[in-house]
Amino acid sequence: MHPIGALGCWATSPTWRAFVWMGLLIASIPASSLASAAPIQLPDSVEPVFESSFEDFSCLATDEPQPNRGLTEDPGAGGCPAGMIPVAGFCIDRYEAALLDVSDPDNPSPWSPYRNPGSTLVVAVSSRSAVPQGAISGQQAAAACQLAGKRLCTDQEWLRACQGPAGLTYPYGNTRLPGVCNDFRASHPMIDYIGPPPWTPEQLQHPCINQQFNTVDRNGANDSCASAEGAFDMMGNLHEWTADPNGTYRGGSYLDTAFNGNGCLYLTTAHDTDYADYGTGFRCCADP
Repeated sequence: MHPIGALGCWATSPTWRAFVWMGLLIASIPASSLASAAPIQLPDSVEPVFESSFEDFSCLATDEPQPNRGLTEDPGAGGCPAGMIPVAGFCIDRYEAALLDVSDPDNPSPWSPYRNPGSTLVVAVSSRSAVPQGAISGQQAAAACQLAGKRLCTDQEWLRACQGPAGLTYPYGNTRLPGVCNDFRASHPMIDYIGPPPWTPEQLQHPCINQQFNTVDRNGANDSCASAEGAFDMMGNLHEWTADPNGTYRGGSYLDTAFNGNGCLYLTTAHDTDYADYGTGFRCCADP
């Protein structure tokens, strides 16, 4: 049985375990129905049908917040491209990726990190203080890395970067330290905004999910959540797609970093590369 961590289904009680099994219904949707080749059409708003922990939160599906305006990539370290650091013979983004819309190459602009890019031409960037891109498919992530002159990391590269030369369980050591990474949320963001499962693909990618309180952190906000070589948020914040053609993402999210493995060992293989939900993000690798 494949893990269903992609859905953020969090098993710390029998109630949550029931949600995991209900999540199997979502995972069985044909891959073609989950593709993100075109922007999803959503109503102006989705009213919560479950009592939310954050009653003062409001959001419209048509909103396109731009929290990443004016941000730039740091110079590359050790001969790596901008925004990247060297790790054991390859380069990896220091931060989880954000996107630039380069439909007009003369006027690139930040893409709202809460919205799936659809067929928009976007390029990956790695910037401190950026809100990283969620709701992105593995195929879209690979294309954004390629346009940046990079690529998705292999599983082996991703693990080496997260675990460091000592092969640690967590980026910072072998003992879990609560609060070091953005890896726990007391309530499920989908339930808070949409209601209990089952959820549709459109709902799983709703741009308001990650605009709620206590969801995605800005890159570098968790200073101690860094690997030995200095890659941030490889545990928690957003799941990160790798280059596995069968569909793999790693590291867990702001909701859970334990159900499908601890820390760096967190692994989800339940979905094809055309899948996307609120918790799917990525970072790029490159050859030096």
